[in-house]
Amino acid sequence: MSRKGVIEKLKAFKNLLIKWNSVQMTEKESSELRTQINKSKPFVQEMVNRAGASKRFDWSPPPAVGGFAMTGINPFDVIFNPPYRTDVISIINDSIDEAIGIIENLDTFAVLDSQDEKKDSKSMKKDSKKVFIVHGHDKELKESVARFLEKIGLEPIILNEQVNGGLTIIEKFEKNSDVQFAIVLMTSDDLGNSKQNIKTLNPRARQNVILELGYFLGKLGRNNVCALIKGDLERPSDYDGVVYVNVDQYDGWKLLLTKELKQAKLDFDSNKVF
Repeated sequence: MSRKGVIEKLKAFKNLLIKWNSVQMTEKESSELRTQINKSKPFVQEMVNRAGASKRFDWSPPPAVGGFAMTGINPFDVIFNPPYRTDVISIINDSIDEAIGIIENLDTFAVLDSQDEKKDSKSMKKDSKKVFIVHGHDKELKESVARFLEKIGLEPIILNEQVNGGLTIIEKFEKNSDVQFAIVLMTSDDLGNSKQNIKTLNPRARQNVILELGYFLGKLGRNNVCALIKGDLERPSDYDGVVYVNVDQYDGWKLLLTKELKQAKLDFDSNKVF
């Protein structure tokens, strides 16, 4: 798609949001507009992320309302159910305006297109059945993800299950990382915070998990990496644009992960997801 076409789509989505936020509609009109927004949202969010204009926000409920505070909220996820008195439409539209400005004035967007095409071409030469699983200490989640991948016909690659062959850890990691897709399991294995706030320790993933997340982002491209997050833990601030999927008790993550695997053009049996 041309740069002009991308900008037109971003502007059209912005107009849809303004209409949703300000125009009184019948139930049928509201439903049709909501469908339009949902269909356009993935493309717009991807363009905003690629332009580096994505935004997240924190929210704390007023005392009179009560409830839990939330951090790192993606405004695209709460368009229809925003937190109390939060204008998420304005946050999204600000991101869109910023993205349009970047796309109009810089050559970065064209460079990103070229890089993504090269990565896609390169990744398609890899084994489209192999999926690397980066994990911490949560063995139950690791096994659950591995068995799910096997069920739909993919081959999970877990480093400690591969033959050592006299290799160092780094050599073994590099040897087994020639895959089509990587799933990074971010679980609350460690605690930490900045030196300015040592009294409060936040749950976070192990350092090796963050390191390997960065490795696969560089090697495969962010379209071929998905991070599964279990629980309320810190997310790396420098990795905006990465797909994060929350692990829920009802296994809804499986459907969301399947969507990402299909987007990455992996060869698997979608009839066996459920």
